[in-house]
Amino acid sequence: MPPFPAPFKPVPVRAFLAAALLLTGKATLAQSTAPAPATPPANTLEAALENSLGNESVPGDARPTLRARALNCPTALAAPYGATRLQVGLYWYGPGQPGAPGGVGCRARPDGAAMPGYYDPARPVILFVHGWQPRSVQKGLVPPAAGRAPTQSTRRENFWFAAAGQNVADAWLAAGWNVGLYHWTQLADDESMGLLPYNAQAKLWTASYSYTGAGGQPVKVGMRFSTPAGYTLTGAPRKPVGALFYDAYRSALSRWTYAGPEPVRVLGHSLGAQLTLALAEQAYADPALPPRQRPARLVLADPYWTPATPGSGHGYGYLAPDANPAARSARIAAAVSAQGAVIEWVKSSAVLDLGGDNNAALLNTASRAELLPEFIPAVNGSARHDSAPRWYLSTLTAPNGAVSAAHDLNTARTLMNLRVPFVQTRGAATPDPADDRFGVPGP
Repeated sequence: MPPFPAPFKPVPVRAFLAAALLLTGKATLAQSTAPAPATPPANTLEAALENSLGNESVPGDARPTLRARALNCPTALAAPYGATRLQVGLYWYGPGQPGAPGGVGCRARPDGAAMPGYYDPARPVILFVHGWQPRSVQKGLVPPAAGRAPTQSTRRENFWFAAAGQNVADAWLAAGWNVGLYHWTQLADDESMGLLPYNAQAKLWTASYSYTGAGGQPVKVGMRFSTPAGYTLTGAPRKPVGALFYDAYRSALSRWTYAGPEPVRVLGHSLGAQLTLALAEQAYADPALPPRQRPARLVLADPYWTPATPGSGHGYGYLAPDANPAARSARIAAAVSAQGAVIEWVKSSAVLDLGGDNNAALLNTASRAELLPEFIPAVNGSARHDSAPRWYLSTLTAPNGAVSAAHDLNTARTLMNLRVPFVQTRGAATPDPADDRFGVPGP
């Protein structure tokens, strides 16, 4: 995420109403004076979402309704979620329909088995990884009811592209892809220091980060996560997010049998771009992972690295021997591209120009498209930043001569090997990628 607050992404009002009804226990309070439990049963949250979806379907769409699909989830749904304990993981997504335009996610099975309606091991895979989520847990909290503090949140990333009015995962699902999203919301929801996400970034690479706070006192960050009451280390993981992501990736794909033209594609947004590279580094170094299951295409969607020289009492010692996050990322990119990975970079905002590291070294290992999203007002830098991954996902059927999801792996590799940036020359006024054109700047 950028160094400015992300916009609140609302969910349907019915979801709030259903959640409030189920979580307050109003249906039983008249018959009982027993206090409501502090934490509702896990299945209550799923029921709230299922009830909120209803049985609407798109006219002419023969697929199961979202409620039927949600009921078919064998693990846990992506929203709403209890925020008093940590819930991170990889979720497979179904299509968007009325009631949940961003789609409904179902947590991947730990044994990698098929999940009808969500995941088929015989199909290709694309994974999306979100970035920094400052204050997201608090923003998404269901309003307190019956005198009880809120304990669940609706603040989940999804595949809704507001500027285009569409779910950008739908085309991929229709084309036969498995679409996943790695949620690390509560870990990504950490404070900014001078509008810079030092803490959330550190969690990608180390589980034991601390910084020097006011008065020279050390502040332990570790793997703390956000709850309605603030940060907590109780029940926190002992691994950095990069390792957690790789564990989830390896188990979710353990029975992956797809043998088509392209292995796994991973799309990382903002800090999630660093997480994408952390995943790739582990995958290419793991002798137990079948080579076919290595991510072959890494898409960095408006990536973010904090400044080369840290401030505000922070440090990069945890990255040694790399000097800073950009250097770590550039080194990994060079290493995995030498082993066959293709790296693509989409720039959609001035997020790096306004207080980050532009990482010129990584440009030597990636193809880059500079998107000019004029369909979003310039004052809304956060929305421009957020548009990069959704624009990329919407290009599945829109080749443009630059970075595009429509290119096959060989074409993407050819563009990467050109080592030149592509700048948008047409189509900036609309979110439709069909009218986009790119060119190479002259000398």
